[in-house]
Amino acid sequence: MILFLHLFAISLASLPRVTHACLGHALLQKRQLAGLNITLGDSAPQPPATVGYNFNHLAITVPNLTASMDFYVNALGFREIFTVPISDQNSFTYLAYPQGGRNGTGYQTAEEMTREKNNAEGLLEILYSEIFFLVFAASSSTTAAPDPRNGLGFSHLGFIVPSVVDTQSRLDNFNATIVKRSGEPFTEDILQQYFGVQAGQVSQQQVAEFGDLFDSFLLALDPTGYLLEFQQQD
Repeated sequence: MILFLHLFAISLASLPRVTHACLGHALLQKRQLAGLNITLGDSAPQPPATVGYNFNHLAITVPNLTASMDFYVNALGFREIFTVPISDQNSFTYLAYPQGGRNGTGYQTAEEMTREKNNAEGLLEILYSEIFFLVFAASSSTTAAPDPRNGLGFSHLGFIVPSVVDTQSRLDNFNATIVKRSGEPFTEDILQQYFGVQAGQVSQQQVAEFGDLFDSFLLALDPTGYLLEFQQQD
């Protein structure tokens, strides 16, 4: 029996390492690498006056409501909570993933999700403006999203998914623009274009170490050109 357990332990040790470790584990493992210089936060306890504060939602402005709703609802599985028409040319829509639901199934009606809106996390608000659409249509730009290379503004939406590879295939089926596939390295061009890093600010060693750290990440664009980041669920 002891020999069997010993052989079983050896066989476990010989198994290939899981390559899609979550970012938290990867950061803890690699924080001593010279090129990264990762530091863990040392914030004091939350001020008592802010206990109960919650990051509820992020809002993005889009020029094409139909395309954006199709992508976020059908490709990424968001559920529409409600839409409020401000005028004939403007509206705002709240989207979310079910949080709780009936009998542990994760299903919630729009009424349930609306009722719990201010107790929820990770909501997405889509602001539609016809004027924004007309300006975008008249421009020569292929995307309407802000450009992080300007040093200010929006960077990306982050998602945690059960399988990055399956999500990648799903986005391919929806003809989404893939910026970086899972397993491909981060490049200096990606760091410059989407994360605000200026040319010459990072060494090739740092680019390589970032590429290794974020190897399993998937980066894609939504119909407006906003960057979406997908990480593997822990």
